[in-house]
Amino acid sequence: MSLDLKKALPHDEIAEKALLGAMLLDNRYVNQVFSEISSEDFFRDTHHLIAQAILNLVNNNSTADIITVASTLEKNSELKFVGGHAFITALVDDIPDNLDIKEYIKIVKDRSMLRKIIVTSMGIIQKGVEPSADTISLLNEIQEDIIKISEERIKKGFYATADLIPETMELIESIQQGGENQGLKTGYFELDGITSGFQNGDLIVVAARPSMGKTALALNIAVNMAIKEEKSVAFYSIEMSRLQVLMRLMAIHARVSMSSIRTGKPALTNKEWHNLELAAAELQKASLFIDDSASLSIVEMKARARKLKAEKKLDVVFVDYLQLIKVTGDSLRRNDNRAQEVTLITAALKELAKELQIPVVAMAQLNRAPETRGGKREKGPRYQLSDLKESGSIEQDADVVIFIHRDDQFDKDSERKGEADLIIAKQRNGPTGKIVLAFLDKFTKFANMEFRERD
Repeated sequence: MSLDLKKALPHDEIAEKALLGAMLLDNRYVNQVFSEISSEDFFRDTHHLIAQAILNLVNNNSTADIITVASTLEKNSELKFVGGHAFITALVDDIPDNLDIKEYIKIVKDRSMLRKIIVTSMGIIQKGVEPSADTISLLNEIQEDIIKISEERIKKGFYATADLIPETMELIESIQQGGENQGLKTGYFELDGITSGFQNGDLIVVAARPSMGKTALALNIAVNMAIKEEKSVAFYSIEMSRLQVLMRLMAIHARVSMSSIRTGKPALTNKEWHNLELAAAELQKASLFIDDSASLSIVEMKARARKLKAEKKLDVVFVDYLQLIKVTGDSLRRNDNRAQEVTLITAALKELAKELQIPVVAMAQLNRAPETRGGKREKGPRYQLSDLKESGSIEQDADVVIFIHRDDQFDKDSERKGEADLIIAKQRNGPTGKIVLAFLDKFTKFANMEFRERD
């Protein structure tokens, strides 16, 4: 960036000096200022250095005044650069008579936001004129950067309990009067009983070894939410095509053999065709959206979810599966390993859940540890959170972790054929435990073990 252009960027020198002078004169202003802005929000390099020196002194339980700030800057060989003792003294002398600290904070913050927007736009322009520029990547990058700046602008601090009590009491009364779970119902009574349904803002990870039914469970819950609960559902399928996903959804909902649909052997009966047509009609009316883009990046995924939320409404997102998502752009460092990439992915999925205030349900692969742990005597392998592939960030960021175990996949002579255990290994705001579902392999359908009427 040229020197002339840097000088032309939006800033308010008087407001910046007024804030610095006020903090030097009375350290009680320091917390008020730095709860809203940071030292980087000061435009002048000299102002930035002085602001940082004030903050460091106060954080170390020292007084920040003309003398101590000058001493700190001198130790760092920065005093001469900022203009010496005379400049720091002038900051206090030039404080306006009618000091409006809140207004000056707002001015400095707004000018800083404008500069970030301009610099971000210039960066995009520079990348856009390069011969190798990728349109889609640039569009996603623009959206991601602008959202980050916007989030900084509207960032909230503490909420007083006095302001929160009415809303909280209203929520409790609603739960008590309705007698129902407040989260999105999965269609499985016991699972909804333990989790109170999938909660807005939560990242829910469903994990299993291959062939245990991760995708099947995700599709079962998705179709339950879309048709029975009439919710708007987004399903990211990174492994399967959209037609494969839809065929599996139809097989699940119609209770028709997936093998017959896919191969035509045996051919569908008239009754099965009838059931399939009914399922197709219901799925056609449902708000269920499938994205089967190959090599989907986390930035694209978030951008598309936001767009769907704005245009069509969105109640829940499913991702199949987490370890297949790619990290691109500035977030990816050259020396990152896959575990570090997964850390970025899980953090981004959790951010998406909180930003859109919806549950995000991500499938995840387990490593081989469960296959070597336990055995027939323990009635199948035991699962641990550390079994999650690239597990550190997944178990940290997830609000709920559910393992799927089917005993007959480990022991062909198992007495529990057709049963599946859902093991709730972590739940940030509720109990852990285990429930048992029926698994109808022919239809890739999970079902409640018994039908229960609502009380």
